[in-house]
Amino acid sequence: MAALADTPDENPTDTTVSAGQLWSPGRRLGGRYRLERLVRGFGGTHTPDPQLWVGVDELLNRKVGVDLIAADHPLLEEVARAARDAAAVADARFVQVLDAVRDEDLLYIVTEWVPGAEQLGERLQEGPLSPAKATAMIREAAEAMVRAHEAEVAHGALNPATVLITAAGQVKVRGLLVEATLGGDAPEVHPAEARYAADVLALGRIWYAALTALWPEAQGELPLPPAPRDAALDRPYSPAQVRAAVPKQVDTAVRRALGMGDESAPAITTVKELADVIRSLPRLHDELAEPTSVLPRSRSRESAPTTVMSSASAGRPTELHDSPPSWTPTSAGRAGGPFWRRRGVLAVAGCAVLALATLAAFQFAGGGNGGSSAITSSGGTPSVGTVTIPPGTVGSQLSIHTASVWDENPSQSSIKSAKSAFDGSSTTGWKTTTQLQGVSFNGSYTGGSGIGLIFDLAAQHELDEVKFQVPFSGGTVEVLTAGASASASPTWSKTAGPAGYTVQGTDSQLTAGQDIAVKFSPVTTQYVMVLFTTLPYESAVTSTSTPEGYRDGLIDVRVYGA
Repeated sequence: MAALADTPDENPTDTTVSAGQLWSPGRRLGGRYRLERLVRGFGGTHTPDPQLWVGVDELLNRKVGVDLIAADHPLLEEVARAARDAAAVADARFVQVLDAVRDEDLLYIVTEWVPGAEQLGERLQEGPLSPAKATAMIREAAEAMVRAHEAEVAHGALNPATVLITAAGQVKVRGLLVEATLGGDAPEVHPAEARYAADVLALGRIWYAALTALWPEAQGELPLPPAPRDAALDRPYSPAQVRAAVPKQVDTAVRRALGMGDESAPAITTVKELADVIRSLPRLHDELAEPTSVLPRSRSRESAPTTVMSSASAGRPTELHDSPPSWTPTSAGRAGGPFWRRRGVLAVAGCAVLALATLAAFQFAGGGNGGSSAITSSGGTPSVGTVTIPPGTVGSQLSIHTASVWDENPSQSSIKSAKSAFDGSSTTGWKTTTQLQGVSFNGSYTGGSGIGLIFDLAAQHELDEVKFQVPFSGGTVEVLTAGASASASPTWSKTAGPAGYTVQGTDSQLTAGQDIAVKFSPVTTQYVMVLFTTLPYESAVTSTSTPEGYRDGLIDVRVYGA
């Protein structure tokens, strides 16, 4: 959609109406959405031009974004179709399309409002992000675009203004398909392959900008100045040539995304490939003390650059936020020294751990005298048939055999899609059956009920962590494990959990699009359950005939243990 990074006043007083403007503050659309303040127009030759307003959904008492397009606008049908297509992409990292309605004199598109969010372009005016944060940000954006392309929807207008960072540190991508369509670039104008390739190139440019606070084209993308260029090759210097803190693997990946690959590292052509490349990068960390001024480094003495870094970016601190953001995925590690030094330290640490493990094994084996001792768990009880892991550590990822739904009246689609929560067959995962308006779950089994999935590991395993993602924010979950006599398909109850299951951990106020990890002391079981005890409220989705109500889901469920 439009620029949803703007934060409206709680009591807006701006009632300015543009020349020829038919819409004004206070107007109600569909008897539900009240317009409050004009944020910006999209421009163009048509009067009135398409505009973004901030409004209030009076039914749910929350802020919303409202795009308004006059009924006689030549792009009306294309924009309406784009909004419907964008709404069908179920990924919370996109600014969600909530409604698209044709009224008497206009088409209005209601979208999620992101209060306090900041456009990436504005953030980069303060200086570049750390390599860890820049890579984590582009990974989130790339994985979101994977889901969009799987749904045959391209963005078409990705740039530093369409990537938002929320106050909580989440990544939000606005304007999926609609932004490009409003600009006159309807999907049918270009072949699908060309539109998908354009999104890959755009992500590469955004990644470059996040690492350097420069735009990798000869013409800067406002408000970013252009990067220095290698005149001999007619292309920008790579991020590592501009900024010494950029690791080699990241530098190579960015160049490939920009189409600057070679035989050993060919250009990346799909967002799926880009996301896979980012996931395969070594774990990065935030630099706490980087050089604050770096000149472009030449490829060789013969091609030494004569252009230095723009004064707009020289001398800027390379990292203004020491604490890692909440949206940083598992690819972003803990803070430490330079990348190459950390690898060396890890190697030394690995040797030390190996030596200690060897010594421990020697001692447990009876000091080499042929004796034997049982390795015991923290409670002192010998562990038979399993490998004991200390509390809070992560073992290997375990295979999930099947999943069953814990729900009083699950829909057929909920039952059939249960396996998509863990087997990678769908990027949208499994969703709960939408509960009627006014119905919610509160608390644990002591006073409420819930909806979730029970995962069968096919055999007894000792496990201590469950990871997953959710499509919507605001829910609460519990992770439970079954005892020796428990069943994978227990009888459903409104007031009690499945018989023989014990709560091992909880997580509240879940955030969509982030890895959620619930750790607990190691427990041996065949069945593990992820249960929603609170579901967030979501509006109806017209394009998929999904009613308004309480719902959530599970994506990429992983169980760790031994």
